[in-house]
Amino acid sequence: MKLSYRCESCKKDNFITTKASDRHGLLMEMGTNEFNERCKHCGHFTKKHINRLYADDNYTLVIVGFIISVIVTFFLWDLGWVSTLTGTIPLFFWIEMKKKSSAFNKTMVK
Repeated sequence: MKLSYRCESCKKDNFITTKASDRHGLLMEMGTNEFNERCKHCGHFTKKHINRLYADDNYTLVIVGFIISVIVTFFLWDLGWVSTLTGTIPLFFWIEMKKKSSAFNKTMVK
């Protein structure tokens, strides 16, 4: 999950790195409702509220899950149906990613 906001000046997305899984955790991490951030594209300095952030999907874990499923399928090929179940590994990563980003976007702070 990547947290991003849109710059008012150049209309491009900027990303914020954090370990928080929801807005309340982000509020505890930052300590205030608003944060000051400089746009990485145009350099415009803006003050944003935490509720203006939104979570984007990060597909790197899905790609890692696909690579893991290919490796496991290679080793379990002789077992038949067990090797076809390894296709659910990237699906599991994709569902978890969607749940986390949806939960972040649904919650708001005052």
